Amino acid sequence: GARRTLLWAVATAVAGSAADGSDAVTRFVTAPGGHPDATIIGTNAKAPAAAAAFANAVFAKAHEYEDKYWLDSTGGFAMGFAIAPAVLAAAEAVGGVSGKDVLTAIAVGVDLQARLLSAIRGEISPEWTPWNSTYLFCNYGATIAVGKVLGLNENQMLDALGLIHAQACGNFQGQMEGVLGIRMQGGFAVRNAFHAVELARNGISGAHQFLSGRFGFYKIHFPNHTVDYDSILDGLGENFLGAKLGFKGYPCGVVAHPVLDAVRQIRPQFALDKLASLHVEGSPTLYIMSEPRERRLNPHNGIDAQFSLPWVVACTLRDGTLKLSHFDDKLVHDAGLRALAHKVTVDRQDGRESVIVEARLDDGTVIRSEPVTFCLGHPNNPVP
Repeated sequence: GARRTLLWAVATAVAGSAADGSDAVTRFVTAPGGHPDATIIGTNAKAPAAAAAFANAVFAKAHEYEDKYWLDSTGGFAMGFAIAPAVLAAAEAVGGVSGKDVLTAIAVGVDLQARLLSAIRGEISPEWTPWNSTYLFCNYGATIAVGKVLGLNENQMLDALGLIHAQACGNFQGQMEGVLGIRMQGGFAVRNAFHAVELARNGISGAHQFLSGRFGFYKIHFPNHTVDYDSILDGLGENFLGAKLGFKGYPCGVVAHPVLDAVRQIRPQFALDKLASLHVEGSPTLYIMSEPRERRLNPHNGIDAQFSLPWVVACTLRDGTLKLSHFDDKLVHDAGLRALAHKVTVDRQDGRESVIVEARLDDGTVIRSEPVTFCLGHPNNPVP
């Protein structure tokens, strides 16, 4: 599982190094100078470890093609895209770190991050919380992984986690506005993890009750949720949750993936010019890619389009699948695709775990998909 996480993060970072905005990220992290400890993936440049890890985590998230840890069938949260770049940069900076130790750090970071995430009872999609758990929890996973590479002792690791607690954040607002700042949040988590670990190594203390204290992580970020603290340690060292990571089947927001599977299921059954409307029935997690409706119907740029359910459905209807080229800033203004997107409606239903798509044709014919529960990329339906 750790090997696959590492391979996926490196591959997506190589691709992401050429994404819009990535050249600016490279300039930003190399401009201050400093000791060139670690490689900026996909470039000839090096930078201090924290800066290189920041860039590589941003690159690995750029195309929305990263890993996901699925809490259920309706949504997942990314981990390896941040943890693997953090470990690589830390290991390269230290030197002499074995492949086994690199994989161990990745496995431990992902496992503990998944455990912290899984301890929350109740829904944590954007309809119930403003916090984006992908970025929020990466602060802790990356800190644990970097601390493992750098050999922190028990007390130092607690200090480092307390220090990352003082910095942890991550929200959904960037997705609502279609800005490059969305993907920077993973970089922030990784950069801050390096700072927390180095401060702890230098004797700076951090709060040790960073999880369960009166002002601990869960009480700040999830005050209305129940937390099963015992589950964090249940099976620790025996049941590695990182082995259950899924890897995306499509380069877009993950909540749309079962919808795209359903669209591809029925697409061969009708001529596209006969389609009157396409209705989606799914879980409340579809909110982040269906609202605000006017913005989702008319994405302003490629980043907007990555999180627009009507747009990704339109592209899949026309071309049979979803590709990176569908998020070109010029293509998002294509009149034909926009017209298709405007035919898409979404019904979000509480308690629903599967997705059904219904196509209505001009002659009144209705074609309804079979329910899709585990989309392509879910560990129950993995990509090869």
